[in-house]
Amino acid sequence: MVTRPSPPSAPVASSPRPRGRRRADADLDMRERLLACATQLFGEQGIAATTMAQIAAAAGVTSAMVHYYFTNREKLLDAVVEERIARSIAFVWESVEGDAAHDPHALVEELVTRLFDVTARMPWLPPLWLREIVNEGGLLRERMIKRLPIEQLQRFAARIGEAQHDGRVNAELEAPLLFISILALVMLPLATSKLWQSARGFPRIEREALHRHVSALLRAALRPAAQEKRGRRATTAKGETS
Repeated sequence: MVTRPSPPSAPVASSPRPRGRRRADADLDMRERLLACATQLFGEQGIAATTMAQIAAAAGVTSAMVHYYFTNREKLLDAVVEERIARSIAFVWESVEGDAAHDPHALVEELVTRLFDVTARMPWLPPLWLREIVNEGGLLRERMIKRLPIEQLQRFAARIGEAQHDGRVNAELEAPLLFISILALVMLPLATSKLWQSARGFPRIEREALHRHVSALLRAALRPAAQEKRGRRATTAKGETS
């Protein structure tokens, strides 16, 4: 006869199970899961077209569970902004405080790299940015206006301006507009990639190719005019001698 192992004995009273910690971890996991489903749906179909029931279905729970963690839609949108978008912004702008900040060319490349990094981890961000923040009437627009990183933008513009004064950056650029240009170069193609992908004959937008393209455009734009002229003369001379 096969002897089956005895079931584990019940824990003794002197060693209580850490139910409070496990419940807290489970709550955190469920809240993060609901936020992930909400942001994904918001990016795909827009906030107005997304119901709490759809978010619950995507997470595999009931609508009551969504209301339990976020109370209502407004609280959910606050959480999306504070715990997802605002943290992404903070990550991107950490570069202004780092070692790259002393070199304007390295600073711009670091900003671009971080934008591609954060959008790779959060692919819902570019379409959500275009639909709900940039677009007039977007449901996150007012929330984000209050959270614009004005100090970091001013610091970035000041560093670019100093580099222009020193002759290290193209003086014809408008320093306060440079980051807006960077943001558009990265976010707009990613936000509209599905549109271009559906266009017959248009090549698929690959992230790595787009990163190289944006970096090349910005390197050329940042190059001081004197260096640009020398580069063109050198190219012309090489062509004439070949």
